Amino acid sequence: MGPLSSFGNIEEAQKYLLEQLNSKYGEEFEIIKYDKDDYEEYPTKNVYSTTVISKENPEYEFWAWTANSGETKDNYAASFFASQAETIGRNVCAKKDYLVDYKVKLQAPITDKKWSRDSDFEKYMSESGAYNRIDSTMQTGMPIEQYADQIYDLLNSLYETNTGFELRVDNKVENTNELIFMYNYDPNNEQLIKPDKERIIEIIESELRTNKVLNGGE
Repeated sequence: MGPLSSFGNIEEAQKYLLEQLNSKYGEEFEIIKYDKDDYEEYPTKNVYSTTVISKENPEYEFWAWTANSGETKDNYAASFFASQAETIGRNVCAKKDYLVDYKVKLQAPITDKKWSRDSDFEKYMSESGAYNRIDSTMQTGMPIEQYADQIYDLLNSLYETNTGFELRVDNKVENTNELIFMYNYDPNNEQLIKPDKERIIEIIESELRTNKVLNGGE
């Protein structure tokens, strides 16, 4: 029997999703987090999303979404491209002595396109919308201009990788997780203006004002 043509409840949705993924990738999958299932009924269609793993490679955990109108999307490719992508960001951060700490995590939107392990990595990073989220920590108590110098240097090194990234910077003031800088970069966006040091200072000052307001300051 082939895949269901539609579904009307969560049990049918789960079966439908797994059959669609099997048809798309030619392997078996398993839903692993029922507590994070999301089943919604809308006037035009029912939709379902959940966390899935590959039975063949259970370390490959990803998000999948489907609708009873016939659409199915997932970010399975992030599972097998994550190591290669995250290494790019880590290699940059590892060379920056001014970083107290950092972590890199590949973020990938769900898509109906099939990416396989044999797909070209650079093409995947360029066309899928995937990017590295980089959470970094700099020293506490430096002048804003010094933060700007370090952030400017870090950004320039990340640009050279020609991969998308979201850079988040904090300085752990009073052991909080408040940011002093955040910036998103898409190498395919030709209209994107890279911030100079003056603009970086403006962003830092804005973040610090926001943090002060959130903490009850004036």
